[in-house]
Amino acid sequence: MKLVNWSYAKRYNIKAIFDDFPHIVVRFRQIGGYYFIFSMQGVTKDHVPERRDYVRMEYLLNKELGLLDAYKNRRTRTL
Repeated sequence: MKLVNWSYAKRYNIKAIFDDFPHIVVRFRQIGGYYFIFSMQGVTKDHVPERRDYVRMEYLLNKELGLLDAYKNRRTRTL
């Protein structure tokens, strides 16, 4: 999976598009020095991201923004 495009949105959100899910707009919010997925637009029943996809999306965006250390050191870690 690759981060195709991202941009700042209203109220400190970031909108991003990933190549594995080009029809879904993923919104991120910042908390504790890193960004996490807040919502998604365009999800269809046929093509729903799984938990591992969510983690990968968060990882890629935080890496792009230089916040990877804060993301890796968050309190609740995912497997």
